[in-house]
Amino acid sequence: MLQNDGTSTFEDLIACFDTYTVFQGYYSDETYAAAQPTPEQLHGWEDLVSSLLSVDRNCTSVVVPESIAQIHEVSLFNDSMGPQYCIASEIYSVNGVYAKGWGFLAVPAAQEAIKRNLHFAAPHPAYDLFTPEQAGALFKSTGARSLLIAGRHRMASPAPSDCVVPTSNTTIYYKTDPAHNVAEPFFSASETIREWQRAHGGCPAPSCAFVQMHGKKSTTCPTDTLFLSSGLGRGASSVAWYTGPADRPIKRLTAELASKFPTWKVSLPSDSDCRLTATENVFGRLVNGIAAQSVCTTFASADSATGEFVHIEQAAVARGEEAYHGWTAALLAAFSPAAAYT
Repeated sequence: MLQNDGTSTFEDLIACFDTYTVFQGYYSDETYAAAQPTPEQLHGWEDLVSSLLSVDRNCTSVVVPESIAQIHEVSLFNDSMGPQYCIASEIYSVNGVYAKGWGFLAVPAAQEAIKRNLHFAAPHPAYDLFTPEQAGALFKSTGARSLLIAGRHRMASPAPSDCVVPTSNTTIYYKTDPAHNVAEPFFSASETIREWQRAHGGCPAPSCAFVQMHGKKSTTCPTDTLFLSSGLGRGASSVAWYTGPADRPIKRLTAELASKFPTWKVSLPSDSDCRLTATENVFGRLVNGIAAQSVCTTFASADSATGEFVHIEQAAVARGEEAYHGWTAALLAAFSPAAAYT
């Protein structure tokens, strides 16, 4: 599917792939099951993600596991502005959408191009509008280590998730919502990215984070332009976690964003009543110390929270291209440079 003539930018590439997102209501129970990976394919997908993270000027030599060789390909993308990226993307589309919808992964083609140990993700393409484009632009501008974008609309399947049962009786999480279903390949890729980072220097608070970009409606938490959380709620111990003296990636980033965007309200759960605290986000729970087999049902606590997970809810203005420069400056200031690859 990927064609690169050297005249397009990475941002153009992300915008193009975004159009292939499996759209709302696309799947029946049968077609969803057919699009899901087999156990062997899931293992192959995870191996491919891990291989891409270790690329260093050898993108075109990455071997796609046999189980998914007819589903995904690896390509070297030459940005017209100079940078090179190694891309894992689906080969085929059907009816104008991804044939499978497992996700899209990009990494810098050379380790020396990585300036920050940041891992950006956009779980809700075609729903949280322009978050894939924003995540892609910030991945590029900060010299981040990885970019993961889901391949399915969060409501591509109308069936409810078998994983997280929402605490609110007015909320439904769908099978194709990767923030709330571990069966989605996006979650497996996210887990693999975290495992890779842990095995290659860990994720120290001053220099590393897993950043999920989300978007909120204008009527949701209307006074907050940006609402950041690490997957903890508003209990006394959680508020103390946010307000205490310990260094936290989310506290540094919140302060830098407030500095770069002085007219915006940039909030944390400790100073806003916004309900979008990400306490039911399965990857957030995993990063915060909950075992993978328990993330569907178990909340994280302040005692186990690592601070590595940064969940960002945004008003539309914060997702626009005009804000990218400020975002980049805030991220570079909030995180120290990446250590050499080990």
